[in-house]
Amino acid sequence: MAATIEQEIDRAARFGQRLEDLVYHAAKAGKVVYRTKKDDLFVSYWSLVFDYGKGIVCLLANKFYSPAFALMRPLVEAVTREHIALVGTDDEVKKIRSDQLKVNYYNDGERIDKVLGSGSLFRNFLRQSREMLHSLTHSGTAQLQNRWDGEALGSGFSDERILALLTTCSVSVFLTTILMTRHFGLEEQRQAAEAAFTELGPPSAATPAPTP
Repeated sequence: MAATIEQEIDRAARFGQRLEDLVYHAAKAGKVVYRTKKDDLFVSYWSLVFDYGKGIVCLLANKFYSPAFALMRPLVEAVTREHIALVGTDDEVKKIRSDQLKVNYYNDGERIDKVLGSGSLFRNFLRQSREMLHSLTHSGTAQLQNRWDGEALGSGFSDERILALLTTCSVSVFLTTILMTRHFGLEEQRQAAEAAFTELGPPSAATPAPTP
């Protein structure tokens, strides 16, 4: 039986909270110990990624679709910057701290793939989604063409696009969790995150919620 969009939103919300709690409780137990001068960046981006994810899920749950999609680029860039902080040069880290770093959608994906061992997955995603992410955030045509529901003003975002955004949220919080647990040596939490991601699986083909 197909899930409703509302059920998929709730599933993504519960998954995100489950992963956030893994690192949060480890930190409360004193297991997150800074080892490098960049660790404050990792922790800051970890927190930011989860806030963006929860913001998107909250907006979708309340049917504020356009602002939810506008947050997609900041979410993706937060994950990208977190990885750059780990593998980037000292100069790049300085640029992050001085707010001068610009994400390179053509090259930074390859660096993330090397960290994760994910082939060309992130490279392809960043290169193919650059213009769409920019348009969604900056009120471009990607937003305008979804202001219509048939011939009336309303939300024209399809269920498939909403499910894709939820997948982006879930993958983003998963990636930042894996980065944090690897960096701080939280092996138990890493394994738990991977098990949760496997359990989550792909989103179901959603059906519209019944009209009251």
